[in-house]
Amino acid sequence: MVRSGISLTSRAAALATVAAVALSACNSPSPTPTLPPLITPLATQTPAPTPTGPASGTTIRWFVGLDPLGTTTAQAEVEKGFVASYNKMNRDGITIKLEVEPAATAADVLRSEMALGNSPDIIGPVGVGTAGGFDGLLLDLTSEIEKNNVDMAAYDPSVVKVFKSADSGQIGIPYDITPGYIWYNKDAFAKAGLPDLPTTIGAQYQGQTWDWKEMAKVAAQLTLDKTGKKSADSGFDAKNIVQYGFDCQGCDARQLGALFGATSLLASDGKTSQFSPFWTDAMSWYYSAMWSSHTAPNATAEASTQLAEGNSQASGAVAMNAAWIDSIGSIATDSKTSKVKRWDIGIVPSWNTATTSPMTADTFTITRASKNPDAAFKAVLAIMADASLLKAYGREPAKKADRPAYFTGLDAKLAPLFPGNQVTWSVLDEMATVPASPSPDSGLPAVSQAGSDIDAFYVKLQTTTGLDVKAEVTKLQAALQKDYDAVQPIVNQ
Repeated sequence: MVRSGISLTSRAAALATVAAVALSACNSPSPTPTLPPLITPLATQTPAPTPTGPASGTTIRWFVGLDPLGTTTAQAEVEKGFVASYNKMNRDGITIKLEVEPAATAADVLRSEMALGNSPDIIGPVGVGTAGGFDGLLLDLTSEIEKNNVDMAAYDPSVVKVFKSADSGQIGIPYDITPGYIWYNKDAFAKAGLPDLPTTIGAQYQGQTWDWKEMAKVAAQLTLDKTGKKSADSGFDAKNIVQYGFDCQGCDARQLGALFGATSLLASDGKTSQFSPFWTDAMSWYYSAMWSSHTAPNATAEASTQLAEGNSQASGAVAMNAAWIDSIGSIATDSKTSKVKRWDIGIVPSWNTATTSPMTADTFTITRASKNPDAAFKAVLAIMADASLLKAYGREPAKKADRPAYFTGLDAKLAPLFPGNQVTWSVLDEMATVPASPSPDSGLPAVSQAGSDIDAFYVKLQTTTGLDVKAEVTKLQAALQKDYDAVQPIVNQ
């Protein structure tokens, strides 16, 4: 699955490389499929506030492509349709000029335009991580929000905060969100005699604090070998596991770390590599689950046909998975062949009393170089209010009032695939109140090399037994510092 932000290579994408080493006798596995949006979003959309003050006779350039969202052929056609309608119908003399760039080259194109003094006005939809890569070059929208009476109470305050930058201020209004949660196979839980997972933050599980220590115990009860023995049972056969208790199918190292707490791998000075203790805790917990308790699949197991070559959530051989809503479309294509029949979602466990969601989110930003910020903001509000665009993008609305209709549409889509299954969507509302901030997608200096180093660290954890995890984290910190030291700043002329 593809998330917003300047992304690191996903775990699924890394599996092909891993398999070449660990499974040389087998075919390279395929990554988790990226499917079209499963959701039919809102039939109606909350009207945008009426902005004030833009000059008439203004052309506003809208740049799409910094993230993959918005760049598919179907999405681009909807964008073109919106622009044509807006240019014809608006009464403020504003003309939007749409520029859709392929995601693979968009960042370079944008950097070049900015360096040449040819910056677009609007950038989006864009994730917080990708936007962070242009920190200092984006407009603080605080005055525009106040001037146009935008009701920010319509959004979770914690999500609004995600788009607040130390260098650029409030760079965007939340548009869509993708909270993290724990997906689980209800049939596996029923067979193990376990109750459903908590659905509210702070709720206990079987009388115990629902934290990552308790998660380890539950995962051990759900990990089975071919004879039915559990992970902690005497004689458990770790070489013949038929069901794993836990997976983090779509995670990279930064998202895994954000399950334990919010942090940035970059200090507030913008140039120093740092790691919070809980980030190391997350890596140690995961490493132990793979190589000690065997409750989570390592890379070899993840790439196997048993776990659907990287799509473990659909395999029927994983009881729990740290997940995001965009993975749901890969679980099944029809009810008859689906290996998962009943499932639901629960709250992410806490760590050191705090619950954190590794949430991604998108917005529309305005560049500081825009010569017409008032008109650009008016156009942004119109873009965000358009139901056809939200439907084409297919993600959960950040505006709280718009979510019930979204979930109703999602239920309708899922009903033929999972007859009789009920999903507790309120979990997403809960997790939206505790997003990791800074986001795990927050931009890093020398993002390409830094991403490669972080991915290499993560793959090493997944493929190598006997590691000293703390020592490996220290090595990564040194590597990232070297990456940061070599960075060249973006200059907007």
